[in-house]
Amino acid sequence: MSVAAKLLRWYRRSRRLLPWRVAPDPYRIWVSELMLQQTRVETVVPYFLRFTERFPDLASLAAASEGEVLALWSGLGYYSRARALHRAARILMLERDGKFPEDVEGWMELPGVGRYTAGAIVSIALGKPAPILDGNVARVLVRLFGLRGDPRGATLNRELWNLAASILPRRSISDFNQALMELGALVCTPRAPRCLRCPLREECVANRQGLQLRLPELATRPKSMAVVMAAAIVEKRDRILLYRRTRSALLKDLWELPLGECRIGEGPREALAREARGTYGIALEVGEEVARVKHSIMNRRITLHAFEAELAASPEPALEGEYRWVDRQGVSELAMSSMVRKVLDKSRKERKGAKTRGSEEEDN
Repeated sequence: MSVAAKLLRWYRRSRRLLPWRVAPDPYRIWVSELMLQQTRVETVVPYFLRFTERFPDLASLAAASEGEVLALWSGLGYYSRARALHRAARILMLERDGKFPEDVEGWMELPGVGRYTAGAIVSIALGKPAPILDGNVARVLVRLFGLRGDPRGATLNRELWNLAASILPRRSISDFNQALMELGALVCTPRAPRCLRCPLREECVANRQGLQLRLPELATRPKSMAVVMAAAIVEKRDRILLYRRTRSALLKDLWELPLGECRIGEGPREALAREARGTYGIALEVGEEVARVKHSIMNRRITLHAFEAELAASPEPALEGEYRWVDRQGVSELAMSSMVRKVLDKSRKERKGAKTRGSEEEDN
């Protein structure tokens, strides 16, 4: 039995029931692939369901505002993906009569669509012969063929694209490419490959030579950096003070609490008061700490301390329309980072718990 036949048989028996695999049209595959970039499947599933319920097709996505799109993407991170998806939807509606491209080259003309994403849409949604190469597929091919070197390097990456094209079957291309990705996600995993469950274990060079844990030969990533930050939860008449992030390309236009990053030798309270004055143009009276969360973004390991705070003076925004008072229900409708959502959720739970404990003490 050929490699393709073994892989397809395994996939049809073992594949996960994922929502984008139901009626896999170009729109749904496109949305799912952008969401899945550097994000785990378990995280993506609820976002995908909410997103496609609100924007079930290209026309509804193109008609939405960027703020609406970012709000539904909020918490997934890498917000440039959402902006690119939105821009591309408008291009398709305005310039191409709402018609999707039918080949890899056409898809790659759109914002945010690279060779892998284009190949995935064309092969999975349209069943056309197009290779794919994401991290899971690269790992499978490196081990299967016993290849040395870093798959992210230009030379090996080019060889892997050629291999991915050469092993495409004549039929069942959609299932075959999904099977490669599924094998990498479920069986040929980075640290603990389940070789005894692999349908290709007899053909796998790494398995025969005992190299599963040595391949791929990935270059060492930069060490992570510990960062301490502070946030202010300022409430007035049950509304929270939020600012739109306009000064930085990172997380641009998302809503945030007043934030400060600690300098060397500086405590969270001091950092918060300094940043409140210098960045947000407000003076704060910082109260008690109400939440503490851990968050990672790129190579930064952040510990964020959140404090209750009051305004010593009315906020004077540096730019018109930069701040907003929002009730807690309205917070869910705004685009903001998952770190800020974590803080608000945890502070709400802590407050609720404190009220419950206070009621119990009164009853006693």
